[in-house]
Amino acid sequence: MKTPVFLAALLALSAAPPLRAEPPGERFVWSQWRHSGGWDPYPGVHREVAAFLTSVTSVLCADERRELDLSDPALFSTPMLVLSGRQEPPPLQEEERRVLRDWLGAGGFLWIDDASGLKVSPFDRWVRSTLRTALPDAELRPLPQDHVLFKTFFLARRVGGRASVSGVVEGVDWGGRTAVVYTRDDVLGALARDPLGRPVYELGEARRLDARKLTLNIVMYALTGSYKADAVHQPFILEKMRQGTP
Repeated sequence: MKTPVFLAALLALSAAPPLRAEPPGERFVWSQWRHSGGWDPYPGVHREVAAFLTSVTSVLCADERRELDLSDPALFSTPMLVLSGRQEPPPLQEEERRVLRDWLGAGGFLWIDDASGLKVSPFDRWVRSTLRTALPDAELRPLPQDHVLFKTFFLARRVGGRASVSGVVEGVDWGGRTAVVYTRDDVLGALARDPLGRPVYELGEARRLDARKLTLNIVMYALTGSYKADAVHQPFILEKMRQGTP
């Protein structure tokens, strides 16, 4: 049985700072990329994700999120980072690009979600340009339908989201695995609620459920990677995650 991908990367990595797994018993923490631009379109969506994750799996989740920029040492104890936005983030400096490469090389997983709902957006241009510069040896391309991400927990046949922009999930393969996933349909917007608990956007429940399923699959993939190639290993994975063991 294979070692989870972010832990296996630790054993092989020599040039980058080591990515430390959470201590035993630690809960999954929704970690979000903070920068000087509009980095937080849905401030409470992490609670929706955590509630759904705990309702259908045995994964332990923290109540509060972690907000990180690329200079924060806590990045290297974070297996998953989320970047969401509508506007173009600030350009990355060379040191920030180096840290991003090192973190991804150490086993980190980045989920980028375009919340603009536009087919042509400054956020999308920034994402493509930044990934080309930060990961020049890799290419952002649509994930094939048989990619393990689409069956990590649910069998996800559709990309749900607040908008219908792309309908596909793109990714960057780095170090023998998919290290970056990019969605353009404002997946997190479909989960967002206002302070009174009402959905921010009125959507059909089928689309909202598709967004929930894809979000949970992305989280599970970030934590287990290709370790979950089929449903046989799922109970074993969830029991180990519930116990807080790697």
